[in-house]
Amino acid sequence: MKDTGVIRKIDELGRIVIPKEIRRSLGIRDGENLEIFVSSNGICLQKHSRLLNYQELANQLCVFSNEIMNYKILVFDREEVIASFQNEYKHISLNSRLSKFLENREVYESLTKESLLEEIEPYYYYICPLIISTDVVGLMVFLNDSTFSNEQKRFLQFLAKLLIHKIDVL
Repeated sequence: MKDTGVIRKIDELGRIVIPKEIRRSLGIRDGENLEIFVSSNGICLQKHSRLLNYQELANQLCVFSNEIMNYKILVFDREEVIASFQNEYKHISLNSRLSKFLENREVYESLTKESLLEEIEPYYYYICPLIISTDVVGLMVFLNDSTFSNEQKRFLQFLAKLLIHKIDVL
């Protein structure tokens, strides 16, 4: 473990402030969930992703959608791709443009082919935020060679709701 030289007091309610520099270097945003666990000699904090527990389900949805309907879908948690229609796209990081869609909770549809992800050739994009209760936990991203039909958009919304409902119920 790296020594930061930073010491903090715990207040009467058991709270501790994580220095801004450490939060920034680890990409921890205000309001983000942290997982707390005990190791052999200390307390560990780790960023928490509700989607990671459902990574296999998300991956199956992406793979089956691609196999059956030739739909290219990526699922991002708040950091990176956790499920994809192809293995080569897993672990692509969420860039600043996609982060804005996440933070603004907005559905996005591109009107022309564009390169939202530098690791992937230009596509048309349809993006749905994954919102559970009031938390935005990720994005579902649909890549297409042409503009989206209403049927395709409804299908992506269906998959997003299916994944969200599975997570929200459990």
